[in-house]
Amino acid sequence: MELYRPLVAEEYRAVEARGFEGFPPRSEEQPLFTALLSEEGATQIARHMRISKTAENLIYVVSFLVDDAYIRQFPVQHAKERNRRALWIPADEVEILNQHLIGRIRLLASYQIDRSDGEVFFA
Repeated sequence: MELYRPLVAEEYRAVEARGFEGFPPRSEEQPLFTALLSEEGATQIARHMRISKTAENLIYVVSFLVDDAYIRQFPVQHAKERNRRALWIPADEVEILNQHLIGRIRLLASYQIDRSDGEVFFA
């Protein structure tokens, strides 16, 4: 299954440091790893993110393939917008998710973001 995710610059650099072969572990404040089912949904979130005033103002959208047999255990979560359907993967599953990636994580787009309000609402 192909999934999508917007990444703040720090997370993107961590993925890059791993050779685009896995996502970094989640911090304690981040109990979930959210993967979107559509590129459109990930792009909408990326283009409208508010980020900390101290953070780099770039957001990246990536795609990645995951083994269907593994990823099907996570139920689809629905947001108001139909294209924002997502999988919520517990933080302690990220290393296991990485073992089920097929190929490398691919960069699809990057966006420069206005940091006006100072809160990350998707991570």
